[in-house]
Amino acid sequence: MSQPEPQERLLLVGESFSPWTKKARWALEQSGLDYHYEEYTPTLSEPGLRWRMRQWSGTVSVPVLFADRRLVRSSWNIASHAGKASRSSRLGNMATIAQWDKLSEAALAEGRTRVVRAVLNNDAALEEALPGFIPTAWRKPLRFLARDAAARLDRKYAHLYEQGAIRHALEATREGLRQSDTGYLLGEFSYADITMAVVLEVIAPIAQTEPPLGPETERCWHDSVLASEFEDLIRWRDRLAAAHATSYSQFRRYQVA
Repeated sequence: MSQPEPQERLLLVGESFSPWTKKARWALEQSGLDYHYEEYTPTLSEPGLRWRMRQWSGTVSVPVLFADRRLVRSSWNIASHAGKASRSSRLGNMATIAQWDKLSEAALAEGRTRVVRAVLNNDAALEEALPGFIPTAWRKPLRFLARDAAARLDRKYAHLYEQGAIRHALEATREGLRQSDTGYLLGEFSYADITMAVVLEVIAPIAQTEPPLGPETERCWHDSVLASEFEDLIRWRDRLAAAHATSYSQFRRYQVA
């Protein structure tokens, strides 16, 4: 009798607060794949990541998945890899889901710009953005370092900003759920639900992050106007988070017994 092929060794490097990392982690876990997770710290982790990626120039971004000797970049490619590696249909038909992920990516790009600019205008959030080993007394004088990093991040992704993309994505999600009438966009739980549920994380985040965000930084992620307008979708996301069949580790505190 032939033996089953061993699962490839998977290492995901990401930022736990990042919606893109959340999508990747959720997809890997929904696919039933075992993986190790490593938190990426901007600037401090970059040299080591470049060395492992054998990338000495150009932009480095996370999430990135090391699958044995292969390198998989972006949450979409990681989810696609997870679907193939698991040899299951747990994530659904990725070709069909691509249109949903496009909406999600545009919404998250708007969310990233909104959050970064909110941090730039919040001195306390800038101090929270500094590495944890910096003493409290030094944080105010070194605030300029965090401001410079946030400004560079804003410039880096400004070309992807599209005002109204979040509302457009959530309106499409609301309509998709109405048409499906099953609680899932495509009739049963799939990566379409994952990629759209994560959009809610840029207006009303609930996923646990490690290290945790500071209170002022967390405030920058919230948008009370959109959260009120799309309260029905927040409840939908919360139901996904609470059910073991549709949840993942960063939602563990919401899972019901």
